[in-house]
Amino acid sequence: MKNITIISFTKKGGDINKRLTDILSESDITSYTLEKYRFDNRVKPLGNLKETVKRHFTDDAVIFIGAVGIAVRSIAPYIKDKFCDPAVLVIDELGRYVIPLLSGHVGGANELANYIGEALSAAPIITTATDINGTFAVDVFAKKNNLLISSRKLAKDVSAALLDNNCIDIDSDIKSIDVKELKKKLNPKNKACDIKVRITDRIYDDTVLTLIPKNLYIGVGCKKNTDADKMWDFVNDIFRLEGLDIRAVKSIGSIDIKRDEDAVKNLANRLNVPFLTFTKDELNSVSGDFFESEFVRKTVGVGNVCERAVCIQCNNLIVKKTAREGMTVAIGRE
Repeated sequence: MKNITIISFTKKGGDINKRLTDILSESDITSYTLEKYRFDNRVKPLGNLKETVKRHFTDDAVIFIGAVGIAVRSIAPYIKDKFCDPAVLVIDELGRYVIPLLSGHVGGANELANYIGEALSAAPIITTATDINGTFAVDVFAKKNNLLISSRKLAKDVSAALLDNNCIDIDSDIKSIDVKELKKKLNPKNKACDIKVRITDRIYDDTVLTLIPKNLYIGVGCKKNTDADKMWDFVNDIFRLEGLDIRAVKSIGSIDIKRDEDAVKNLANRLNVPFLTFTKDELNSVSGDFFESEFVRKTVGVGNVCERAVCIQCNNLIVKKTAREGMTVAIGRE
């Protein structure tokens, strides 16, 4: 974890705080304790607790050294859900127990608790059902494999089915993620299952939980001052027509003269992905069989922007140039 905040309240808690600061030295640590218990200059004096927690609730983890009740009351106003909350842990001031309080799976609190527990010779108190039952946890699997979860409800249904000893049908459309052994484990008798999981960048019906890799790349072009909503609808339409999940997009590319084009910037912002730009020389240096336009070549210096922009990013064009009302898009897969 990159950013971790540690908060302690007593002298004994300060001792654990210091040990944790050393144990977690590979992370960016911010430590707080009461002024009279500060053990060195790395530790900041603790002021208003709720304000301190609010300030650091965007960190990867917040660790309290003290009573669970203090932690619960201080984080309560800022809790949203397990997909965006940080890992929150509580350690008693004697360092005997490590309790993952929030975001045990997606936030990594359980994993961090086990790591700290081993380092402190403390007992991790894990309460999540899939962990204590030794059951496959789809959210942990997704996190470890950098996959997005298509539906929170279906993810809960998967866990509930496994805890009820029901089978799950899991398969992968992505060659780099092999689930053959997992498939045998989750459905040992190879029966027909009500609940299905697919690791895929393709669109399935809404009864299938899809785990989505970030492995698709877009190349785009457009006329100046193209309407942002029109561009958004256009790209979404092409993804739907091709049966591809737009949530699998990793980045967007175009020519550098479009770096300030609102329609493309808006598209990247809506998808929360980088917008990469390339010079005409960089685009022209890409080899391949592209649909070239003399008009585009005379206008921007390269005959095809979108396909070349894809191939710079991933060199595997799967959807060639599609045009509509002055907009173009091409799609590649990693």
